[in-house]
Amino acid sequence: MEPITELDLYIIRHGESLGNAGYNGRTDLTLKESTDPVLTEKGISQADAAGRFFKDTQFDAFYSSAMLRAARTATEIIKHQPESRTLNIMPELCEVGVTPEYKGVEIEEIREFCPDSVYAEGTETDETRMRYDTHEANGKVNERARFVIDYLRSRYKNGEKVVLVSHAAFITNLVFTIMGLDKTEPGFDIDYNNTSVTRVTYYKPGTYKWGSTVFRCINDTSHYLLLKQ
Repeated sequence: MEPITELDLYIIRHGESLGNAGYNGRTDLTLKESTDPVLTEKGISQADAAGRFFKDTQFDAFYSSAMLRAARTATEIIKHQPESRTLNIMPELCEVGVTPEYKGVEIEEIREFCPDSVYAEGTETDETRMRYDTHEANGKVNERARFVIDYLRSRYKNGEKVVLVSHAAFITNLVFTIMGLDKTEPGFDIDYNNTSVTRVTYYKPGTYKWGSTVFRCINDTSHYLLLKQ
C-alpha cells in the first residue's frame, strides 16, 4: 500500500527580532516594544531566505500568531509563493509567558504589511489577540498546543502542506505535545534557531511503515545558505 499523507506540517520560528538582538541596547521600551518586538533587518533577511528556499513548494495555508515578528516572518515567506495566500492569524500560536497587560495589535496593523490577513476561522476574540500562560503552567500551555494540533488535523486531511509561524517556547510545547510528551518530563530541550523549520508529516494510519506521525526535520536551517545570495 502506498503511504497516504493527510497533513504535511511546517512549523517555523520567527526571524530575529529586536528582542533577540537585545533591543540595540535600549532600556526605555514601551510595553508593546518589549512584548511584541518587530523583526530586525537580519530577521527580515532570514524570513526572505526561507521564502526563497520554499519558492517551489506550494503551500496550501499559512498560520501565524498575532505577534508582529511572527506575522511579518510569514508574510516574507508568502511573498515567494507561486500563488497568493491568505495569512490566518491564530492567537493560540502566541509565545509562552506573555504578560496579560499586553492585549496585542489589531489585525489592521498586521494588514499594513500583509493585506491578506484574517483571523483563523473559529479563533476570533473581542477581548485580546493573545493567549496567556506562564512557563510554570505547562499543563495550560499543552492544552493550547493540543488545540492547535486538533484544529489543523480536523481541517486538513488530504495531503495539504500547511505552515505555522510561531515562537521558540511555544514551538517546544507544540513539538513535545505532538511527540506525546509533557514538557515537564522529557529531560531534554530543543534550541530553535530563528526561522528554523520543523516538519511533521501525518499519514493515514496503517499506510506508512514508520508510523502515522513522522518528523522529517527538527530545527532545520538549510535556507541560511541563501542569506548571502
